[in-house]
Amino acid sequence: MKAQGCSIALGEGVVTVKRRGTCGTTVASILGTVEADGVEVICLDRLVHGIHESELDGWQVAGAVTTLLSRPIGPRQPIL
Repeated sequence: MKAQGCSIALGEGVVTVKRRGTCGTTVASILGTVEADGVEVICLDRLVHGIHESELDGWQVAGAVTTLLSRPIGPRQPIL
């Protein structure tokens, strides 16, 4: 399920996740990144997605202990 009203910002070694309707921001450290077969994957040090979420702000999300963010490399596609 796609999260509504969520934004992800990449910083120097960290990722922040802001959800609409909340006053808090989730911050996670980046453990590493991989680029292969046209896909960029970022591994975080904690979960930043919910159990039923599969997409946050254009990123595909997965993981049971930590969140893996993935998206195709290249220009970002507009959200329809």
